[in-house]
Amino acid sequence: MFKLRKQLLIGVTALSIAAMGLTAYAQTDGAKKGPPTPEQQAKFSDRMAKMQAKWHDDLKITAAQEPAWQTFIGKIKPVKPAVPPQRPSKEDWAKLSAPERLDHQMEFLKRAETRLAEHTAAVKEFYAVLTPVQQKVFDEHFKRLEQHRFGHRGFHRGGPDGAQESRP
Repeated sequence: MFKLRKQLLIGVTALSIAAMGLTAYAQTDGAKKGPPTPEQQAKFSDRMAKMQAKWHDDLKITAAQEPAWQTFIGKIKPVKPAVPPQRPSKEDWAKLSAPERLDHQMEFLKRAETRLAEHTAAVKEFYAVLTPVQQKVFDEHFKRLEQHRFGHRGFHRGGPDGAQESRP
């Protein structure tokens, strides 16, 4: 009798966990990922404008530095290409051979490397105009931006100084 009660309790628990999972799945709108909507683009632009205004205020940009600031902002602003790169459909991707897939990935990485090189040049050019105090403020802002973008997402166990933590 006790064994049957235990098995029933385990079964009910498993069913309730499954039901919670199905409920959470049903609550998603099922929308496919795609290009950002105009509302999302406007929200992103507002966030960028606020962040840039905060950087401008925290750096205490002088009138002499204002042209360099405007040039910097213009260079780091995301630019949508006139002709978006062609991405193969899932069916076409499945038909590609391994070398062809790697060629597509290499093209993507080359475009990303070009964008990063342009961004790096813009940062170096602007950084040279800043005073040492402003450079420290810029470094702090940049560090926070990197931590937000590339920070801990649960897949590594690095400590605050990057050292590996030992598991308990």
